[in-house]
This record gives sequence, structure tokens and C-alpha cells, in this order.
Amino acid sequence: MPLINRSSSPIYWRIFSPDDRTRAFGIAPAYEGTLLAGAQAGIGYSASRFQLEIRDRQPLSLIPPSRVLVPAGPPGIVGELHRASDMLEYMGGSELRLTTQERVDVPGFLPSTHGFRFANQFPANTAHVSVRVGNVDMAIGDAANGLCGGMVYAVRDYFHAGMAIPSHKAGPVSGVLYDYLVARLYDSFDGLGWTEYLRLMSPGCSAGERARTAYFSALPGIESDLRNGAPSPIGLVQVNTDDPLKVGNNHQVLVYGLERNGRRLCLRIYDPNHPARDDITLDFDTGATPPLFSYSVPPGGDGRIYSFFSHRYQQRQPPAANQIPPWVDFPFPNALAEGANNIIVGNGWLGLLRIERVFGNRFNGTLYGQPMEGEWNPGTRAIHFTRFLGPGYEQRYTGVLELDPATRSLTGRMTGSFQEIHDGATGQSSYDWRAVPRLLVDGNGWQTELRLHRIDGDGSVAGEMYGDAVNGRWEQAAQRLHLTRRSADPNYAQEWTGRRTDGLTFAGDFQEIVGGVRQARQYRWMAFDGR
Repeated sequence: MPLINRSSSPIYWRIFSPDDRTRAFGIAPAYEGTLLAGAQAGIGYSASRFQLEIRDRQPLSLIPPSRVLVPAGPPGIVGELHRASDMLEYMGGSELRLTTQERVDVPGFLPSTHGFRFANQFPANTAHVSVRVGNVDMAIGDAANGLCGGMVYAVRDYFHAGMAIPSHKAGPVSGVLYDYLVARLYDSFDGLGWTEYLRLMSPGCSAGERARTAYFSALPGIESDLRNGAPSPIGLVQVNTDDPLKVGNNHQVLVYGLERNGRRLCLRIYDPNHPARDDITLDFDTGATPPLFSYSVPPGGDGRIYSFFSHRYQQRQPPAANQIPPWVDFPFPNALAEGANNIIVGNGWLGLLRIERVFGNRFNGTLYGQPMEGEWNPGTRAIHFTRFLGPGYEQRYTGVLELDPATRSLTGRMTGSFQEIHDGATGQSSYDWRAVPRLLVDGNGWQTELRLHRIDGDGSVAGEMYGDAVNGRWEQAAQRLHLTRRSADPNYAQEWTGRRTDGLTFAGDFQEIVGGVRQARQYRWMAFDGR
């Protein structure tokens, strides 16, 4: 460990055991010596604890007598030698600075290779558990609020098990993987999780207590995990309130590395909100009260981090790879291609926007069964079309073709608003609409796309999914969709029922029909217009 003389005068130093009450001289050259201004020496001691004394000259100097600049102090006041990379700096006067430089990483772990590929984002009304009361499905919990704790625990599970993380690029909404993530979410709140959030997020919790929890309770556990080759899950307290319903506004992340430089620490983080990012860090000074935590990405919650704590993680075996349906990419078809049947919802009414003919930037077809014609601007992606309902009555739709900000390509989704026009007069009210060429379906974890070819005025619908024909009905008043999927096996079918929950998102359950007999088991499914 180097000792550097940053002052403008030479100094004499000696290092010895804290149990040496006689202050015996050190043993040259590793335990004592003289340092000129700006010079440095390598010092060492066989024990990890030491005392250091600095004088202006050797102790035997009598004329003038040597003067103690940095006293060693009583035997109980000691320094701690961490490793050879630590640094002691004499700054002049009586100031001695210890800079502890170290880095601890979990060997081989990186979020880009061991974290989930999808972000902690799930469609609205993705129920954790669905309970049927009579003919009504009661949802308990909503993954739209986040599954960060489940994702963090699962990533550590997979790493410990030596198993490859599932390759899904979007979060599952049903099936084995989804159920596993939800179960691990509840595991993460077990033990201290729930109570620690409530304690540390309360305005009654002092800044000193928040600092002590992070610096003296959480950090030792994190370091212990890392030195044992294990990523360490922690809870980030991101709200300052006594409202227990705001617990979900906090966050959970996984620490896989630590860098220390004196009192400053930098934790390297896997954050489920930011997949495949190896550059996310949490920086702070362990001497600061109130604690000031600097997060390298927007922290959420109240916009700051108040404290953090270690979770009492218990390992669980992840599901076997053959139990998890594989990931499948379903690129969007061209929404304005000839023959496209776009599923549209306008002011709560479900129907089809059919593109029958395209000429340049113009097109025509039908909307809800009535004639339609319009145009779009390739530069601005603006779209305009008119639905003709009868003499003197039409609806004018304006909107935009959505662009994926990451790929800068069209997503296939169209959104906008429409107004009614009676005898040339435009109504005051404006209604939202949304359209898409197909819906993505997750049925018990198996992905497919749902394309509808017909939605008639009486509510009857027809289309295809999983390569099989489907038909059924749409209940406008209840906003409920019923579909029957028929396979090549005449003795096997499936009955799907789901409610439109938001935009073009549907959620419900399905049952198998074997030999004409409805099976008791129910499977969850969701359909939505984007990943």
C-alpha cells in the first residue's frame, strides 16, 4: 500500500500493531522511513489492522525535537489495511487521507447476457391471478404495475442454476414463465421486503436511519454476496409517503459489481426496466447524511432514491427450458396494403377497416361495412379518411401511422381521432380510434397472431389464429369477444372468451373441448396490438 507525501516538507512515518502500547519503532524498510515532499513509499504490515504515526523528522532527533504531525492515538484507534491498491496520502498539517480502491464483480455476469431481453413492461390488466365468482372473472394484481422483483429473483435463479435465460423479447402475460415471474415477485416481498419498504419510505424515517440502513445494513450483505460469486438483489426506496398503496412505486434491482474509492461507492446494476444495459450504476458517498444517491438512469418514483436495503433471497429452481414456449417474432403486415383487414376500435366500437384498392398515396375500401376513402402522407405519416354512412352524414378520421423510435420503421399501428359531419356541419365532439392489421395473442404462453376477416353488424366474427380457423361473436354492450378455435382433429376444439380492457387489448381465458366435453381447466390468454 503506498504512502504519498502530498505536503511541501519531508516527513518520517512508522506503522505498527495497535496492541503495541509502547509505541515501539517500526521495522525498516516496510514499517518506517523518511519521505521527501512528493515522494512515496510502499508500506505494509502482517496484520490487517494497524496504527500509523507521522512526524516531521525521526523520533531520535533532539535538536530541534521531532514533532508528531499525525498521532497514532490510543491502541483502540486503528486503521484498516484493505489491499495493496489502497492509498494513504499525507496532505500536510494533521490531515491524512485513506483512499480505498477496490472492485468486486460477480465473475462472468453481465445484464446483456444473463438478464431478460424484455423490459419490465406489461399490458394493462395483466392479472396475477384470476378468480371466477359466478360468471365474473375477478383479477388480483396487475403486471402492468411491474414485475421487477420477480425478474430480479429469476435472473439470479437462472445464473445460479447455470441455465440460459429465456430469449423472449417481450414479457410473457400467461403460461409457465409468467407464473414463475409472478411467484418470484411475491417471494421478493416475503420476509423483510414489504416491511422494509414501508419503514424506509415513511416520512417519519429519518435521513440518518435511511443512511444507516444503506451503508451499514445493506452494504455488508451486498459485498458478501458479490465475494461469494452471487448477484445481490436490493430494494430501491423511491417514494416518501405513508401510503401503503404506493409500495409498488419503489423498485428492485440486482447488484453484480462494486467499486470503492475511499468513501465513494459505485454499484453496478441490472435494472429490469432497462434490458441489456451493462452501464447502469448507483453512486453515493458513505459519509453523506442525508444520503445522496446518483442513479445513471431516471429512477422513477418521486424522482430520487431515498435509501436501499438487501433482500432475503432464497434460491428457487427455474422452469425447465422445454416447459417454456419458444419466442416467435410476428412482424406487422402493411396496414395500407391492398387486401389488408385492419381491426379498428373507434369510440368503443369494434370493426374492420378494409383496404380494397391503393393508388399512389390514396386508398379506398370499407369501414364498419360502409364505403371509405382516404390518403396518407409518406413524409409526415399523417393519414386521413372518410366513412360515408348515408345522405348528409359522414365521419372524418385523422391520425398517424406510428413509428418505432428504436428501429425508425412503421409499427403497423394507426391512431387518431374522428368527428361526425351532418349536412356539412362538423360536430363538436371528437372520438379516439385505433387500428392494427392483426393482434398478438399469448395463450397460456404460446404466441400467435389473430387476424379477423369478418366482423358483421350482428356481431359475428371470423378469422384465424395458430393456423386454425376461428369464428364467434362480439358483444358490443359487454365489450366481450367469444371465439371458437377448430383444429384438424374433429374431436378437439377450444373456446376462448375475453373482454376488451383497453384500446385493442383483450384478456380472458380459454377451455379445451375434447370429444364434445368441455374440460374443467382454464388457461389465461391476452391479445394486444403491440409487443
